[in-house]
Amino acid sequence: MGALALAGWAFDIRALIQLLPTLVVMNPVTALGLVLMGSCFYFVSRRRGAQKRGLASTVLAGAVVSLGLLRLLDSTLGIGFHIDQVLFSSKISGQSGYPPSEMALNTALDFLLCGSALLLFEFQTRGGLCLDQGLVLVAGWVALLAIIGYTYRVLLFYRLGAGLPMSLDTAVAFAVFSAGFLAARPNRGLMEVVTSCTSGGAMARRLLPMAVLIPWGLGAMLLVIEQAGFMANEFAVALFAVSTIILFTILLWWNAKLLYQVDLERTGAEAKLRQTSANLARSNTDLQQFAYLASHDLFEPLRMVTSYLQLLQKKFGPKLDQQGNEFVTLAIDGALRMEALIRDLLEYSRVEMRGRPFEPIDCEHALQQALSNLKVAIEETGASVTHEKLPTVMGDEVQLTQIFQNLVGNAIKFHGPKPPQVQIRSERKPNEWLIVVRDNGIGIESKFFERIFVVFQRLHTRQEYNGTGLGLAICKKIIERHHGRIWVESAPGEGATFFFTLPAMN
Repeated sequence: MGALALAGWAFDIRALIQLLPTLVVMNPVTALGLVLMGSCFYFVSRRRGAQKRGLASTVLAGAVVSLGLLRLLDSTLGIGFHIDQVLFSSKISGQSGYPPSEMALNTALDFLLCGSALLLFEFQTRGGLCLDQGLVLVAGWVALLAIIGYTYRVLLFYRLGAGLPMSLDTAVAFAVFSAGFLAARPNRGLMEVVTSCTSGGAMARRLLPMAVLIPWGLGAMLLVIEQAGFMANEFAVALFAVSTIILFTILLWWNAKLLYQVDLERTGAEAKLRQTSANLARSNTDLQQFAYLASHDLFEPLRMVTSYLQLLQKKFGPKLDQQGNEFVTLAIDGALRMEALIRDLLEYSRVEMRGRPFEPIDCEHALQQALSNLKVAIEETGASVTHEKLPTVMGDEVQLTQIFQNLVGNAIKFHGPKPPQVQIRSERKPNEWLIVVRDNGIGIESKFFERIFVVFQRLHTRQEYNGTGLGLAICKKIIERHHGRIWVESAPGEGATFFFTLPAMN
C-alpha cells in the first residue's frame, strides 16, 4: 500500500493517492514509512529460534521509530524537523493541484509503536508477556478507531491534535500490519490463548471478531437509516441497544452450547480414562502378585534340584567320566543362575508390593549399609569409595540402600584395569535432591543409555561379567516409586556417571 501511494506521488497518478475526492490523502513520507515497516517485518518474521537479528532489519525498524518520534517531537515541542515534508514538498503543499498532506499525529504514534515492536520482536518477559505484541495491539486499536471514525464520520476518532487526520488507507494499512504481526507468532504471548485448541481458544476465536464486527456494522447500518430520515435519533439508539443485546445473547448461547457439548465429550472421555486407569492398576497389581507368587513358588523346587545335583556330583562324581562330570557341572551352573534370576525377580516384584511407608531417611546411613554389604567385594578389588555429605530425604531405607548397593556394586563389577574408584555427591535442586554416582570403569556407549534400565537387558556375556541384568531395572523402579528420575552419562573407557533424583523434604 505504501509503494502504491509512493508511485502515485512520483508519477502523478491521482487514483493511487486519493481513494475518494473527499478523503485525506496519504503523505509520501507516511507511504515510505509503511514500505520500511513492511520490509522490516518481512525480515524479522522469518527468523527462527536463536538466529541473530540482521543489521538490515534493525536499521529498518530504527528508521520507522525515527519517523514517528521526529514527527511527534516536531508537533509537541515545535522543533521544526518537518520530517513529513522531505518528499515531494512542492506537491504536498496544496498549491499544485494536489490536496495538502502531512503526517497525522496518530500516524506518527503508530509508527513509533510498530517500529518499537519490530525492534522488540520475540522479546518475552517473565510470565510469558510479549511486549512487542502489546505495542502492536495498541497501534492496531488506534488504526481501528480511525476506520470506525471514518465509518461514523466522527473526526475525533481519526484525528489527534489540530493537524490533518490519519488517512483511511493509512489506517487500513496499520490494521492489516497489526493483524499480520500478531499472526506471525501464533503460539506465544497474547495469541497463545486465541490459537490454542482449548475451549477458551475456541470461544475467543468466535467471540472476538463478533465483538468488533456486530456493533460496528449494526451502528453503521442504523446511522445510514437515521440520516435517510426513516427513524428518529432516539429510536435508532434504542434499536441499536436492543439489537446488540439480542445478537450477543444468540452468540453467547451458541458458544455455550458448543462448550457444553465439548464438556460432555470431555466428561465421557475422563470417565473412560478413569475406568482404563483402574483396569490398568488392577492388571498391574495382578501381574505383580503373579510374578511374586510364581517366583516364590519356583524357588523351592529349584533349590531342591540344585541341592540334589550337588549331592549327585559329590557322591557319584568320582565314578563319572569327564563328560558326565561336565554335564552335572553345567546343570548345577544353570540351576544356580536360574536361582539368582528368580531371586532378582522377587526383588523386582517386591518394590511395589513390599515397599515400606516413606519416612525421613539419612542417605549417609543408607550408603554405609550398602558399603557394609559390599565389604568383601571392596576388599577383593581394592576399591575406593568416597562421598560428600548426603541429604536426608523421605523414602524407604531398605530400597535406598539397595540403590546405592546396586550402583556401587556395578562400579566395582565393571571396573577397568585400575582399581575401582567411586565418588558420590549430592546437589540441591528447587524441589529435589540430585545424587551423583561416578566411577572410573569401562564405560557405556550412548546407544545403550536407555537399554540398561530395561529388565533382563545385558551388554556383556555371562562369561565376561556375571549377573541377571535386573540391578539397574530395580533401581529405576525404586526411584520411580520415590517420584524421582534416573539417567546415565558415559563414554567407553571413561567411566560412567549415574544421576538420580529424590524429592526434597519441605
